[in-house]
Order: sequence, then structure tokens, then C-alpha cells
Amino acid sequence: MFGWYSMFNLNWFYSFGFFSKKKEPRPERIVIIHNHLFKNAGTTIDFALRRNFGEGFVDHRDDDNMRKGAAYLGPYLSENPWIRSVSTHHLTLPLPSLDKVLLPQIVMLRDPIERVTSVYNFERRQTEATTPGALFATQHDLKEYVQWRMNPDVGNTIRNFYISRCLPPRKFKKKPFTAEEFERACAFLRSVPLLGLVERFDESMVLMEEFLREYIPEIDLSYIPQNVGQKRQSAGERRELLRQELGEELFQELQEKNREDIALYELGKSLLRERINKVDDLEAKLQDFRNRCARLVAA
Repeated sequence: MFGWYSMFNLNWFYSFGFFSKKKEPRPERIVIIHNHLFKNAGTTIDFALRRNFGEGFVDHRDDDNMRKGAAYLGPYLSENPWIRSVSTHHLTLPLPSLDKVLLPQIVMLRDPIERVTSVYNFERRQTEATTPGALFATQHDLKEYVQWRMNPDVGNTIRNFYISRCLPPRKFKKKPFTAEEFERACAFLRSVPLLGLVERFDESMVLMEEFLREYIPEIDLSYIPQNVGQKRQSAGERRELLRQELGEELFQELQEKNREDIALYELGKSLLRERINKVDDLEAKLQDFRNRCARLVAA
């Protein structure tokens, strides 16, 4: 099962020009793994993946098994060679190493503070759900919800959520993240070939197409926006409204308890800028991508 691919093996990213050139064995199979982070435009990405792969796309909802990590995912992919893409809310790192199989991972980041209101609004709409978050959100306002989520005994959905998803499971979940863990999370983000930002969604999708076309020449990640619930406001407006709703003390606590996530988001922004600058004819490719999206919407 274990071959040349591993969590931090960067060798097969050289072909995209993120690093210096180095030839690696070409994989016989590619399976796109979507690390579907809650309220980070994942449903829209899944729409694009399903358009490309049809029944070869799996929206994986067997959370208990997926939490077992590589011990489950490796055999699952080996036993189902028809799978071309998997999306899951509960991906557990590291990914399996499969001989001659490439597993490029999609990770979309979003400003972790702006994301809070979107998370709350979504959970509040889940009137039939029985999860703790949905139950609390339907009975409390935004400020009360954020206060509750700051409690270390409550799930970290809006509290350093990203760093927890960039690392293997921790034995002591309530302990603060160490400097070593933060550096490992940074190394992980640098290793992700299909890294994107919600705030630069179309450019992120063009970058993903650039990488994937070496292996899937016909890839087309154009999309129709899915599950869009937040009003069209600027980033600054959303942040200021949240600050006013929470009050300065709680807003500062929210930022403090997302310190590592804010730093990871800034790293993601930097990485995306670097990668965008390496794409030839980006503006033409971006316009072509947006034209394809417009045709989908109009169809």
C-alpha cells in the first residue's frame, strides 16, 4: 500500500512550477481529495467535481470510518478503483500512501473571523438538525453563540478550526497549539497543490485547473454557486458588523482564540499570490473560466 506518496512529499508538485523542476514517476491513477472545510464554499467545489466525474465523485458521509484516517481511506480507494474524487468533512491526516496513485488535496481557506457569521447563520437554519451547534444556534443570538463556542468543552468550529484540520488528530485536544504544531500546519499548507481562498474563488479554481490538466486534460471546474447564504457585503463591512454585534471584549477573545488560524490564513494568501504570479496569461484564463461559469448559469 505504501509507496512514494506521503503527507509532506512535495516531489510531484514540481511539474506545476511551485518549486524547482524535478521529474517524478507519473501516477497511474489520480484521485482528488476534497478536504471539505465547513462553510468554506465546499458545496460549490463539490458541484464542480460532480460535473466532471459523475458517479466517480463520492460525497463521503460515513464520518466514523473517515475519522480512522489512512487505515480506512487507503483500502477504500484501493477496493473502489472507479473513484476519481472524494469529498469529506472529516478527512483525517495524513493521507494514505498508495503505489502509483496521486492524491492531490483541495483545501479552501477563508478569513476565519468573517467566517463566524456564516457558520452561525447556517447552523441557525438547520431547524431539523440535532447537532449541538444547530440546536444552540436556533435558540440563541449570534453573541450568545460565539460565547458558547469559545468554551474549550465545545467543538472548535469557530475556534482555531483550520490548524486542527491541518494536523493529524491530537491526543489532548483542549491544550493550546504549540509552536511546533503551528510549523507543521504551515508545512502542510505549503504542500497542498490545490490550495485556494474563498475570497479569490475564481482565481483559485483556475490554479486548480492548471495543476490538474497535466493529469486530467479535460478538467473543467466551472460552477454554479451553491449554498450561498450570506449577504453580498465587503470583507470590512462583515467584520465591522460582527465586531458591533459581539462587543469589543468578545471580539478580541474571538481573535485571540483564532490566532493560529489567522496566521495560517495569511500564509494561504501569500502562497496563493505566489502561485498566481507563476501562471502564464492568467487574465485570459480567468476570463475564459468566468465565461464558462456564465454559460452554465444561463443554460
